Amino acid sequence: RELFSEKIKDFDLIIFDRYEHKGILQMLYYDNISRYVNQHGGALLVAAGNDYASRFTLYKTPLAPVLPAPPTGRVLEQPFKAKVTDIGMKHPVTQSLPGSGGGEPTWGRWFRQAEVNADKGQVIMSGAEDKPLLILDRKGKGRVALLTSDQAWLWARGYEGGGPHTDLLRRLSHWLM
Repeated sequence: RELFSEKIKDFDLIIFDRYEHKGILQMLYYDNISRYVNQHGGALLVAAGNDYASRFTLYKTPLAPVLPAPPTGRVLEQPFKAKVTDIGMKHPVTQSLPGSGGGEPTWGRWFRQAEVNADKGQVIMSGAEDKPLLILDRKGKGRVALLTSDQAWLWARGYEGGGPHTDLLRRLSHWLM
């Protein structure tokens, strides 16, 4: 209660990393987070994978109005290289991201992604089957990012040469805050 009701305005960024709604947080707290983003300029990052496509998805909470894309319920489990989209080539989060220049990215592959219908925001990276991988949106006074894969750790571990995980997450955090 203290964190998600009384002290929520003290946060710069709230992150849900592979989080499923299984009753740990009360619905009221999700509603507070949604209002924190909309009315107080808060920042929200959802780094998801198959959890976002499950029946316990965060999209079935009061966070839905601030999330840029509903899940389809499908999980894409196949190798893919994250790609910067045309919009992403001009966006400060992914512009000139090391390894993204012209043609096939030079970074390692990922293997899992939740399929979403990006009906709001800007898709700055795509993944498996050219589906939205990283979506950014402005909500009221705040900002939201949805990463539809939980595989960024592969870049951090150097799998197939790794990738620019530090640059991407640093730029993403700066844009959100």
